[in-house]
Amino acid sequence: MFIEMSVPQQGSEKRTSILPSMAPSGIGFFGSPYKPADQMKTPPQLGIRVGNSMGDVVNAVKGVGFYIDQIGFGGPSTGLTNGMGLKPLGVNYFIKTGAQCSNGANMWHYMQGIPEGNAFGDKVKQAMSEMGNPSLRGLAPGMLEDVENGLNPAPLMNSLFGSGYPQCRQETLMVGDYEGHIADPSTGEPWISDPETATRSGGVYVQTRWVQDKDRFGRPVSLTRDEWVAAAKTHNEDGTPKSEGFEQIMSKPATIITVGVLCLLAFAVVRR
Repeated sequence: MFIEMSVPQQGSEKRTSILPSMAPSGIGFFGSPYKPADQMKTPPQLGIRVGNSMGDVVNAVKGVGFYIDQIGFGGPSTGLTNGMGLKPLGVNYFIKTGAQCSNGANMWHYMQGIPEGNAFGDKVKQAMSEMGNPSLRGLAPGMLEDVENGLNPAPLMNSLFGSGYPQCRQETLMVGDYEGHIADPSTGEPWISDPETATRSGGVYVQTRWVQDKDRFGRPVSLTRDEWVAAAKTHNEDGTPKSEGFEQIMSKPATIITVGVLCLLAFAVVRR
């Protein structure tokens, strides 16, 4: 479990941590517990077995093709592997940064673990498409994308160690794996934080979170301390809007007492 680092309170803001803390579902600073190797099909699942028949030989050859495509493409590159259930491996999810938005909501950062196919740049991606090949979304290109993201930690670091007074925007993005799972089908272990807040949309799950706002140049938008404190705290920490109108008014003890007294006075007038 991660230890929260206390941050001195300034003004009316509530700040308890500058690092992601372990969520109830187990999503912490090191990310989702998703393991690509556990989600890859095994030889028996592909119908591969030791035997001397021609069918056994064909299945073995198809199995080799399957793993080559899984490593390189994340999809079938020839008719040999069509229909074998090839798919990009990985999981997308939100990670809590530990910062608080100016509107009162917790700020999150979106982690894209499903390969996008751009490990070697847009020109190679276009060339593969022109050749009739699938995008490079296999395990090997996915590792290169992860390395590239790891060597450029600016987005996450900006979220973690910015001014500490971020302005946020709300985004709804896909979470889970390529097949629409947000938990391990075998063990039920969740791969995302707060899976109960994910909703089904177009065959996959999506989540709505508050993330670091950016300007038109892609730079993070941060506020001064005074601006952050003065901003209306319209949302709860979980990102839901605070109650407004009658429900909010009636939740105040003084209001309830006042309404009660007025009701008694009105009842007394009616009784006359």
